[in-house]
Amino acid sequence: MDKHTIPKSVRELNILIKINQDIISTLVFEDVLQAISNGMSELLNIETAAIYTIQNEKELLLGATTPPLPPGVPVEVRLASIDDHPHIKRAIQDHQPAIVDDTKSAKLSAAEQSIVELRNLKSMLYLPFVLKGDVLGVLILGTCNKARKYTEHEINLGQTIANHLAVAIQNAKLHEDIKIHRDNLEKMVHEKTQDLKTAIEELQAANDELYAKNEIIIDQNSELKDTLQHLKETQAQLLQSEKMASLGTLTAGVAHEINNPLNFIMGAYLRFDNYFRNKPDPNFKESELLLDSIKEGVDRISTIVKSLKHFSHNNNKMDESCNINHILDNCLIILNNEIFDRINVEQNYTDDHILVKGNAADLHHALLNILTNSIQAIEGEGRISITSTTNPKTKRVKIEIEDSGKGIKQEDIDKVMEPFFTTKDPGKGVGLGLSISYRIIEEHQGEIVISSKAGKGTLVRIELPSAS
Repeated sequence: MDKHTIPKSVRELNILIKINQDIISTLVFEDVLQAISNGMSELLNIETAAIYTIQNEKELLLGATTPPLPPGVPVEVRLASIDDHPHIKRAIQDHQPAIVDDTKSAKLSAAEQSIVELRNLKSMLYLPFVLKGDVLGVLILGTCNKARKYTEHEINLGQTIANHLAVAIQNAKLHEDIKIHRDNLEKMVHEKTQDLKTAIEELQAANDELYAKNEIIIDQNSELKDTLQHLKETQAQLLQSEKMASLGTLTAGVAHEINNPLNFIMGAYLRFDNYFRNKPDPNFKESELLLDSIKEGVDRISTIVKSLKHFSHNNNKMDESCNINHILDNCLIILNNEIFDRINVEQNYTDDHILVKGNAADLHHALLNILTNSIQAIEGEGRISITSTTNPKTKRVKIEIEDSGKGIKQEDIDKVMEPFFTTKDPGKGVGLGLSISYRIIEEHQGEIVISSKAGKGTLVRIELPSAS
């Protein structure tokens, strides 16, 4: 980073930190684009901003504007051809900023002229988002009050920050793709389940007709029902395994991609820290607080990435030393977005090293399912209590997860471990979570017991053999 790309004031540094915090606070693609548009407009003190992302290498899709566009904007403004915008095309091809100091004297295409008239633009600065040699989109900054020449510092700082923010845009797009993939997988599981239920209903009708004929067919029908149930559960396990494997691969990929920009941000933080410490500055104390907030943000993201890696790793072995408290903490980190500012989580761990012999990824999966059910059972604000203890005499580990949610009806308590049984609305669950958790706990020679009262909450007790 040369002298032209280093922020020259506390104001610029504050705005950069605010942009970073706004991006960290969300993974929604549109919100990330809007945060960048608003922040870059404020950083360079320019009245308007817009972000176009590249679609299919030939088209531009409008992702965000500052301030928002008025209603009734022509479609060609929101979805445009790159060839119709020569200045954008040059910025994309050269991987460098394109500048229009005065729109009155500049040679503009018809499409560019229509945008100038729509926004009453006097001068324009085009900054491409460049990541690993690829251009993800273009940030357009424009003045409305009067034409102006952009300084070398503004151009270099704007382009450098745009390239750094390209990582945030790429990560947000990856998150959006993962969400779409997850939704498609859930839809597929639901459709397969419905097809299977229909087939079972049809077979049941045929079995009822055969039942009236003779006892032999009745016996065969019983065997057939058992076989169908076994196939149903097997298919469910296969579908869920495929889903979790896909999510694990995607999660591992995202974790790897996040690590790269994290290293970059940490390097920039160390340079800034060294810069402010070695250069006398009356505002150093304020800068130090701002730098500390960057460091805290990087540390929080690193913790999340480590938790994702734990969840996505699975070697199918049952001889790992699994720290139950660490697994519970990792699950809470993954679910933090569902818990944050809504649910108070009480963690009561009697020992930092409660160990169980088994498969860490499977135990992550089992406890994540149980915690997810607790979170989804709480409508609005609530409480979840997590307790882990060991009994040296029995050599057993006990885990208790209690929530203040809506609870389970007494007539449904004995069914909650069955595959496909769910109390959720259609489309919100297929009833596999607790059945899979039950199977995993059984495979670890453990026991799981659920007690609940409708309207009062639910308590899940788990016991596992201790490896301590």
